[in-house]
Amino acid sequence: MHKSTRRRLVIPIFVPHVGCPRLCVFCNQRSISGNINIPSRQETTDTIEQYLEVANRYDVVEVAFFGGSFTAIHPALQEDFLSCVYPYIGKGVDYVRISTRPDCINDEILMRLKKYRVHVIELGAQSMDDKVLEASLRGHTSRHTIEASELIKREGFVLGLQTMPGLPMSDRNSDIETAKKIAALGPDLVRIYPTIIIKKTHLETMYRQGKYEPQTLEYMIDLCAELVEIYEKEGIDIARIGLQSSENMTEEKEIVAGPYHPAFGQLVHSRRALQGIVDRVREMRIGGGKVLIRVPEKELSTYIGQRRSNVLKLKEMFNFEDVRFIPDPLMDNGFVLE
Repeated sequence: MHKSTRRRLVIPIFVPHVGCPRLCVFCNQRSISGNINIPSRQETTDTIEQYLEVANRYDVVEVAFFGGSFTAIHPALQEDFLSCVYPYIGKGVDYVRISTRPDCINDEILMRLKKYRVHVIELGAQSMDDKVLEASLRGHTSRHTIEASELIKREGFVLGLQTMPGLPMSDRNSDIETAKKIAALGPDLVRIYPTIIIKKTHLETMYRQGKYEPQTLEYMIDLCAELVEIYEKEGIDIARIGLQSSENMTEEKEIVAGPYHPAFGQLVHSRRALQGIVDRVREMRIGGGKVLIRVPEKELSTYIGQRRSNVLKLKEMFNFEDVRFIPDPLMDNGFVLE
């Protein structure tokens, strides 16, 4: 559960759904990004300038294009955006990140991105199960993800891969197999976005018609804890777990159903912490009485769990009368049972 302590400033530039050739079952970019207008050159420059005013407080500054498949928009518009950022690279901005579809990557596109010093390319793989991709109306196959990943790595970009457990036609096995296949591609980072149902999407229609049933929060926390273990074993950075909330992304406004929680990633890491302790307690064959668990001070809340859930679970499972977590400022990671 070790996390980088480097402070990162992300300068967001929202590119609406102008590039995507398909409308996937889960997608409503207006709800997710809260933005539907294409920013002008002046607006893009103003955004960068505004964020750079506080850049000296951070270790790393990146410009990130969100909201659509960047390399699927018209090449002239791509260059328009990138040329706005280019003068700031090395002069306040450390690097540029874009996200796109696996079937919107080729040599010509990569040369354009390299020209403007794009550093990170993230692919919305979503699944490595072709039947899941078809049911989700993705319009590409797992082979596109494999080929695009190979091209991106060959050209020296940082590769990110995004997945969505819980899509139509997926099950626990297919989501786990997706994680294993994603890990085998050797990405530098991954993002895990559990499938939730957003208003005004085809997935909402499927849900209303009884053709799709979302996973529960508890199920998804447990599944994602297993996916995290797969990636961590391969040394892959997990950049995010769970959809980032925005002003629009509240259960009351835009979410119809599904395993959404504003602190979903924290819940997953907390579950991983609990699993580690449970395994150790079983190995030591202890139970009852009092147990002290020394943990890194910075991860105390993760080990305790929301509403002391891990404390309560350990008491229930092993009949402990008292479970106490002791914060240790000298520990970087792991835990010690005392």
